[in-house]
Amino acid sequence: MSLHNRIQYLNTQLIDLNRLLEKVGDHPLMAEGLKERIEMIENELKSIPLESFEPSLQFLFSGDAVLGSQGIKSTFLSKIMPPLEGLVKTQLAFNKYGKVGRRGRARKSSNAELFLTALPKGSFGIELSRLDFDEEDLYDIVDTSDAMKDVITLIANTTGSDQLFESTIETTPKRNLNNLKRFLQEVSNERSILKMDSGNLHIELSKEKIDKAASRVSFALKEDNEIFITGIFRGVLLDSNRFDILDDEGQQISGSISHDLDEEQLIEYDKKFLNQYCKIHLIVYKTKFKTLSERTDYELLEITEI
Repeated sequence: MSLHNRIQYLNTQLIDLNRLLEKVGDHPLMAEGLKERIEMIENELKSIPLESFEPSLQFLFSGDAVLGSQGIKSTFLSKIMPPLEGLVKTQLAFNKYGKVGRRGRARKSSNAELFLTALPKGSFGIELSRLDFDEEDLYDIVDTSDAMKDVITLIANTTGSDQLFESTIETTPKRNLNNLKRFLQEVSNERSILKMDSGNLHIELSKEKIDKAASRVSFALKEDNEIFITGIFRGVLLDSNRFDILDDEGQQISGSISHDLDEEQLIEYDKKFLNQYCKIHLIVYKTKFKTLSERTDYELLEITEI
């Protein structure tokens, strides 16, 4: 049970117990027992931390995806699980190696597996958790929890204004746009609402908002092309996960570094190719939005000699 759901459950119990206490009045036995139970729940609420880093997230669905609170379609699960896992894995790698370096950790590949740990009834839904932690990385649990919350926020932001959506997509790992599109389209196809929980974060989206988000993301046309160019390598910034090059026409090209490249490889690139003419392998991401604005981003895959 998520932190949010735990607090909601305890508050509901408090309401019911206080109502019952009003009915029993000054009954010598029942009143005393109810007061003790109320005090116990109030103390438990006070002891609950304000934030939780449990690496799990819950999604509850409705509509054609479920049969009341009895079950959820296996075919629906088979369609939403891959993009959900992709969203979390990519966001985790981006958080650990794609932003300004935190705590001086070395870059390495992140391959977090998610496990189906519960089928919560709400209407009905799923709970996905990270169980295979890196024992050598003390921050692995926190990073995974943050990534899960970021994925929930990403999904929610697709239902906001055009400006919020576009600014969110600009700071989202480019590989996640297709995952987001697949997930939202499947939920929309089943005419479902969506309730999302992770730790203290809880967000509910109506069917209308899901439909709007699915349509908006589908309209955001993304073209991914791998290209090879020649130019002068200007270096990488490990902390900010950025690279700079000058192409043959003198145009400066900057972008992000693939998380598949580890720190040792990037240091080797700096030693061997800095300010040198070389061959550079890139992915070009072009995204067109419903507002007719367009964005181009680059991702560095490899540098080789000419």
